[in-house]
Amino acid sequence: MKALITGIGGFAGRHLTEYLQGSGHEVAGIENDDREEIAPFAKSHHSLKIFIGDLRDEHLLTKAIKQFKPDTIFHLAAQSSVRLSFENPLETFSVNIIGTLVLFETISKMDFPIKTLVITSSEIYGRLTPEECPVLEDHPLRPINPYAVSKATVDLMAYQYCKAFGMPIYVVRAFSHSGPHQKTVAVLSDWAMQVAKIDLGISQPVIKVGNMAVVRDYTDVRDVVRAYAELVDKGTPGEPYNVCSGIGYRLSDLLEKYRAFTSKNIDVVIDQSRMRPVDIPILVGSNEKIKKDTGWSPTIPIDVTLRDTFNFWRDYLVEEV
Repeated sequence: MKALITGIGGFAGRHLTEYLQGSGHEVAGIENDDREEIAPFAKSHHSLKIFIGDLRDEHLLTKAIKQFKPDTIFHLAAQSSVRLSFENPLETFSVNIIGTLVLFETISKMDFPIKTLVITSSEIYGRLTPEECPVLEDHPLRPINPYAVSKATVDLMAYQYCKAFGMPIYVVRAFSHSGPHQKTVAVLSDWAMQVAKIDLGISQPVIKVGNMAVVRDYTDVRDVVRAYAELVDKGTPGEPYNVCSGIGYRLSDLLEKYRAFTSKNIDVVIDQSRMRPVDIPILVGSNEKIKKDTGWSPTIPIDVTLRDTFNFWRDYLVEEV
């Protein structure tokens, strides 16, 4: 395929690029980061063609699509932090909703068909009881934070454009995922970085945490991007698909796994600034639908994900020091 990735310089975008190029596909991207920051990534991946600019700019999107002529677009660009969505809901809605709307409108005006995969979120299911887990795709949407509201809107827009205009749009409801290169706005990567600093003697043996009681469904990002590629090949347009492991992990248990990566005795301190105004106690999904339709299933154990993320930060910090 010829794949255009929005948010190509982000966490999942980088892993998807590596996976697609490794499978022999041609890749280009759209990124709003500074050219100097994205240039080394582009150079290290066979001189990727990257279009720099804001996703809400229809002129930029039109230029990228007409020049590269993709047959598939992976729409990964988003404001993806729940915490930041409470701090700036207007920007979250603008990037996630308006950015996706402009993309759909731009694609609809092209004279050649383009498969489009959009990423929504498990957060759109809202508060679940243990009896409702693992949650299925036909469960009502009950978003309780600005990020989730924005992604629920994207989910519905994708359905509307698919059904109203016959656009081949594939919808992923992504559950939590982690792995190397993830920013520390994500909890597992933040913990990996904190423990790596402690292990190297850069920081005092204290790790700051937020709500430790919640249960989340984690998948390795390298399995997740493989699911994205499988869906545009074998999935059904307009149908939502959970991409998840189907396993619930209590965050406190995952922190203990990180603490075991170092011989240092680490104290755990609750940091109120890391607590959300409202949280979802349990969020575990069913991946039976994507398994049935594509044959995909996760293959990388959580222990490998955590160890690789810790090693990534340790190597990064050694280079910085």
